[in-house]
Amino acid sequence: MSKDDNPNELRARQLRFLAALHRKRAAELDMAAAAYVAAGSMQRFVEVITESEARELAAHPDLAELNVQLEGFYGTDTAHPDEEHPS
Repeated sequence: MSKDDNPNELRARQLRFLAALHRKRAAELDMAAAAYVAAGSMQRFVEVITESEARELAAHPDLAELNVQLEGFYGTDTAHPDEEHPS
């Protein structure tokens, strides 16, 4: 009787294969969890930066006026200067 004919060895190979699949899925889920944590951290970072900019503009009204002037001159669109603007 060869090693491959042993039902215990066959079952052990099947279980090892299933364990490998579970490890792969566990790693995928762990990566997804880390991505969710990172996304939340980035959102909080954006909130803090926005609040900081608002406080800075409130503390220096001349910067707020300059910002309004620059938006009036350059506009608020994000198109590149070399792109054509629709008329």
